[in-house]
Amino acid sequence: MSNNRILGALSSRHLVAAELMALLALLATTLSIFGAQGWGMTAAFAVAYAVPRLAYARLSGGEGKGAVVMAAAGAAMVAWAVANVYSWTTAVGHTLNDPLLTNDDNTYYRWALHFFDGSVEEPDTKFIGFPLLILGSWKLLGHSIVWPIAINVMLTLLTIVTTGQMAGRALEHRVSASRAHVTFLAMLGTCLLCYMMSHGALLLKEPLTYFAVSLAAYAIARMKATEQPGSLWPDLTVFTAAIAILAITRTGVIYFVMLGVALALIDCRRMWRYAFALTGIALIGVGVGIYWSNGFSTEVQMRIVAGTSAGGGIMGQIYQASGIYGDAMSNYFMLPMWRKLLLLPVTCLVQLFIPFPWPGVEGFSLDSFFTRMQWGWYATAGIAIYYLFALSWRRSSLGWWALWPFLCFAAAAFTTGGSVSRYILPYQPLLVVVAVWVLCRWREEKWRRTFKIWCGTYAAVVAIVLLYCFALTSA
Repeated sequence: MSNNRILGALSSRHLVAAELMALLALLATTLSIFGAQGWGMTAAFAVAYAVPRLAYARLSGGEGKGAVVMAAAGAAMVAWAVANVYSWTTAVGHTLNDPLLTNDDNTYYRWALHFFDGSVEEPDTKFIGFPLLILGSWKLLGHSIVWPIAINVMLTLLTIVTTGQMAGRALEHRVSASRAHVTFLAMLGTCLLCYMMSHGALLLKEPLTYFAVSLAAYAIARMKATEQPGSLWPDLTVFTAAIAILAITRTGVIYFVMLGVALALIDCRRMWRYAFALTGIALIGVGVGIYWSNGFSTEVQMRIVAGTSAGGGIMGQIYQASGIYGDAMSNYFMLPMWRKLLLLPVTCLVQLFIPFPWPGVEGFSLDSFFTRMQWGWYATAGIAIYYLFALSWRRSSLGWWALWPFLCFAAAAFTTGGSVSRYILPYQPLLVVVAVWVLCRWREEKWRRTFKIWCGTYAAVVAIVLLYCFALTSA
């Protein structure tokens, strides 16, 4: 039996049976750990999986390979989330409505708790999109750490679905592979971004951010589609929803979304009305974000541009790296813009590798090991870099639009000195789409030997860099 037929069988009754068995295993596990509260936890994570699973089934027409990817990703995400909830509550003697949290997780939780029952003081939170989501889930379902974590799991799985659909739209008729196969490859590649996926099991705003960017990218990909059937209103609605999320979650990302619109317009000038409509929606979102954050976004942007004086000093306090790299770049945020641009290859290189695939000062744990499984990201980045330097200049390339994630990556490295790994998470799925195009064309054209040489060289460089950095950090 061919692989396609096997996967097709799995996607029907075999897959449903596997999903039911996983649900029963989840119920048994949560009941044994959390007692009667396991019923609600199981229901929450079942819904968190069912919504993206059904969305994929509707959008794909029931295609089987992507359903298998969804099942595997859903099982991994739910297991990860349950383990995190356990480590924050029962494992340390706390309850589901009194978890032991730190850093941003704790800030978001306390903000929501302040407006839920007034039992704590309101913490300083500039963007309240994610805390509002936590508060809303409590108003509907009651006070528990489970509901917002389940929502983050759902948003992460939905990001896999939307990335696959965006790839299918953007690459259709640009490769000989079918749209279903392209969608499957993009979904699989997104699932292998383990560090990005791990944020779906945390109480952080990253899932909202990368889900919103994937929605916006899907709407922008309308400008790359070779066929333009139907009304534009569904895409405008999707884009508006994405901007609304970003406006109160991380306003600065909207600028990067607008960059994607501009680059896609260069490739498809006949859709200028659509592009202008998207830009107008984005600008409204920027205004809303600045209003909601009391000008915080504008203040940060001025600090980035100023570079020197108090602005650079404050940026250094927020984003200063640690260790040998931090010592070497201690004056980075005080440098003028042109010197930061000269250092861009260095900051991009650091941005590529962090977080390193070994535990830091927190010590080794199974959670940190799986969180830092960066091999899927390194592979995606390597293939995408090959496109940038070897294929992007060709007439048969993906055009200006494909430069979008590279420019976003470089901007994140420039503004933070390459020191914040999660700032590139919204753009990693976009690089997956570029990598999928390269892999599909590799099978069609005659540059296979060149690509193999590049992959071997890149893998050797990655190994050397990682070994060198490990030796420095363990000395």
